[in-house]
Amino acid sequence: MLTTAFSQQFCGLVDWVYPGLPARTGDDDADARAVIRYLRERERPVLGYSPAYVARLRELATPEQRAKAEKAMAGVLAQPLNSGVHNSPLLNLGADAYQLAGSRARFLAMAEKIAAEQADWGGGAWGSTCSICGFLQQVWPLEEFPDEALLVILSWLHAQQQKEWAWARTWSEVMLGTSGHNWWLHTFAGFWKAGLFFPEIADFAQFAAFAPNYLEHEMSLLMEPDGFTKERSGYHWGTARMFMEYTRLAELNGITFSAAYYAKLRAIANVDWQLVTPDGDVPLVGDTSPSAQPGRLFSDLRLAAARCGIGEAKYVAAQLDPAWRPGAWLPERGEDLLLAFEAVEAIPPAEPDTALPHSGYYVMRENWTPAADWALIDAGARGNTVTSHDHTAIFHLLLSSKGRPILVDNCSGPYGEEPSRLWRVGSSSHNVATVDDRDHLPMRGEWRWESVVMPTIETWRAAPAYAYFSGVHEGYARPVLNVGGVRRKLFYLRGGYWILIDRFTVGYIHPDQPRTYRQHFHLGVPAALTGDGRVLTTGDGGNLLIVPVTDADASLEPNPYPLEKYDNPDHLSYTRVSKGNDLFVTLLVPFTGACPDVQTRLLDVQADSRTVSPWEITGLEIVIDGQRDVYVDTHMQWNLPWHCAEHAGTERLFHSRIQAPNPPRSQ
Repeated sequence: MLTTAFSQQFCGLVDWVYPGLPARTGDDDADARAVIRYLRERERPVLGYSPAYVARLRELATPEQRAKAEKAMAGVLAQPLNSGVHNSPLLNLGADAYQLAGSRARFLAMAEKIAAEQADWGGGAWGSTCSICGFLQQVWPLEEFPDEALLVILSWLHAQQQKEWAWARTWSEVMLGTSGHNWWLHTFAGFWKAGLFFPEIADFAQFAAFAPNYLEHEMSLLMEPDGFTKERSGYHWGTARMFMEYTRLAELNGITFSAAYYAKLRAIANVDWQLVTPDGDVPLVGDTSPSAQPGRLFSDLRLAAARCGIGEAKYVAAQLDPAWRPGAWLPERGEDLLLAFEAVEAIPPAEPDTALPHSGYYVMRENWTPAADWALIDAGARGNTVTSHDHTAIFHLLLSSKGRPILVDNCSGPYGEEPSRLWRVGSSSHNVATVDDRDHLPMRGEWRWESVVMPTIETWRAAPAYAYFSGVHEGYARPVLNVGGVRRKLFYLRGGYWILIDRFTVGYIHPDQPRTYRQHFHLGVPAALTGDGRVLTTGDGGNLLIVPVTDADASLEPNPYPLEKYDNPDHLSYTRVSKGNDLFVTLLVPFTGACPDVQTRLLDVQADSRTVSPWEITGLEIVIDGQRDVYVDTHMQWNLPWHCAEHAGTERLFHSRIQAPNPPRSQ
C-alpha cells in the first residue's frame, strides 16, 4: 500500500522547514516513512488517548464489550467509509471497537478500502474532517495501527479538509443566521483539530488559531446565558457534548479560556440535570432522535459532575439511576474520571422546578425521583434563522405521569419536503393550541418561516406547593386570522394535578368571524375516550386522566404519518368553533393504580359589580376522591376584588389548598 504515488502526494503536503522534522532526502518513500514515524513518536500534541488508557481498557473490558467491539470491527468494511451525514462511519464505530478488536490486518484493510475510494476523497459531508480527526485520536496509541495506514488517512484528511474549507469559509448569516450554528462548531472544530494535531502539514497549521479564539466566539454566539443552544432543538445535546470535548482537548494541550467561557460551559452542564426527564431522557423538542431513549442522560450527568464539579448533577444521577454503582474506573474519551467524580459532593437541588428564561424552557417537577410528575413548556422564540432545527410549536407541552412519558413529541421525521416531515415541523403535531388549523408561523419550508414570533412570559412561579406558568404569543395576529393573543397557562399542584388554560383574544378586524380553536395532545401510551370528552390512558406505571372542563368536541385518532422506529403517538384534539374570544380549560390528573373519581366544573366569579366571564376570570371547582379545591385565575390586565363560591380576594391567582380561606364579604 505504501506506494510511491502516495508517498509523493504526502511529501507534497509537508512543511519541510517545520522545526524538528526529519530532513528531506529526496526519497519520497523513505521521507514519508520518516515523517510518519516522527508524528507517531512526538510527545506533543496530546490527542486524548494514551497507551496506558488502552491497556486499562483491555484489562477491565467485559465479555459483552469485547463481543460488541468484535461485531463492529467485523462489519466495518461492509460500508462506504467516505460518507456519512454528520459523522463518518469511521467515527461512529467508537473507540472501544478499535481499541479492543483492532488489528494490523484490519487497519490495513480499512486503509486499502479508503485508498481504493480515492476518486471520492473530499466528497464527505461537512464535518467529515472532524470525524477523520476523531478516528485518528482513537487509534493513535495503538501499536496495531500501522504507519502505512496513517499515510493514506492523512492524505485523505487533507483532501477532505481542503474541500470542506472551500465551502465552510463562505458560510454567513444568510445561510445559518446571526447566532452561530452547530454546523460551524462541528466543522470548524475539525479544522482546528487538524491544525493542532498536524501543524507539520502546511495547509493545516493555520487552523490551530481556532482555539481559544474561535471556540470563545462560537460559545458567546450560540449558547444562551442559561446554557441552552439558541438552535432550540435536540441538537443542543450534541452541541453541548462537542463543547465539553473540545474544551478538554484544548486544556490537555495547554490552551485555556476566559472566565466567561467557563461560566457558560458550567451553565451548559447544568442543563442536563435541570431538564432531565424522570426516566433519564432528554426532552424531545424540535429536531431530535426518532424516539425516547430512557437513561441516555445518565452518563452526561456524571460527566457534568466530574468535569465541572456540579454536585446537583451527581445527586440527580443517583436519584434517577439508583442501581448504578461505579466500577473500577469511569472512562471518558481517554481519561479515567472516577477520582474526580468521587471527589464531588452530591448536592440536592434547591428546588424541583427549573426556568431557563433566556432559552425559553420551563420545567415543573414533583420531586427528583424516577416516579415523579414532570412537565416542560417550550416557550422560546421561533422563526429567526438560528432556530431552523426547531419546530412551529409555541408553548409545546411535554408531560410525564409518575415518571412515565404521556404527552410526547412526534420528533423529526426524515429530512425533506415529504408530508410526514412537514407535519412534524408544523404546529398540530405538537401539544399546543391552534386557530383555524394554521401553523403558529407561516412555514416557508422545513427550515424556514415567514416571520419571527417572540412570546411574552408574563408569570413564572416555583413555590413549595405549586408551580405556575403564564405566557402569550402573537403568532395568529397576522391578517385573516386576526387573533391578537394566544395565552397558555399551566398550574401544577405539586403531587396533585395540572390545570391547563388556552385563551384566545380576537382583534378588532372581523371580531365576529367564526374561528376553529383546537387543543392538541399527542399520547405516547394507550388511551381511550371514556365519555364527556374525557380521555384515560392505560398501562403499567403512571397514567393520566384528561378532563375537558369547557365544552369541546373530542377526537382521538391514530398518528396520521406513522414512521418506522418512531413512537407514533395517537392524536387527541378538543375543538371549539365560536365567534370572538374563547378559551379551553383542561384538567390533567396523573395517577397510578385505579383511576381516581374526578368531578370538575366552572364556577361563577363576581367582580366589577357583575358576574364576569370565564375568559376574564376563570373560577374552577375540582373534586378528586372527595378532596374539594377551588381555583381562581385572573386573565385580564386589571384585577379587582372578586368572590367565587366561599372565597374572596384580590389575588390574580388563588388556590384554596394553598391560600388560607377568605370568605367573601356580604353583598
